[in-house]
Amino acid sequence: MKIPTMYLDWVECFDIVKKGTDDKEVLNCMKSGTLTLAAGVGGRVAKQMNEVIQLRLKKASDKFSRAMDFNNGDLNMLANSLILLRKEFKFLIEFVNIPILPEEDIKAFVDIIKKQADLMQESLEKTSRTDRTGMLASVIKKNRINNLEDK
Repeated sequence: MKIPTMYLDWVECFDIVKKGTDDKEVLNCMKSGTLTLAAGVGGRVAKQMNEVIQLRLKKASDKFSRAMDFNNGDLNMLANSLILLRKEFKFLIEFVNIPILPEEDIKAFVDIIKKQADLMQESLEKTSRTDRTGMLASVIKKNRINNLEDK
């Protein structure tokens, strides 16, 4: 995979990230990439990154919902699904921490991702309150999707 140095190279990287087929390799290339943020380029890069984030969040949310539809009350499957969802949020945070973006843009993207994780966690906890056994709430709290600080 080519290390991105021009806007077109970066767009190709973003397209690969959208597909989700080669996350580690493309992320390594992106971390080594460079780009001169000339007039208008920074805005286009930010727009592309936002599209990637929104698409990946939607895919992750849909995948989680499908897993919940088929888990038949299996708490282990729920825990695994929560871990995978958290892993996606962590990947997106790593994705936005690329060297070509100004620090304030990185922070803004990270804040958006963390806010989405917080909202989803809050929604899951709210939903789990209807479980009389408390097992669902326990699994959701032990496997928080918004616990994004640890590796």
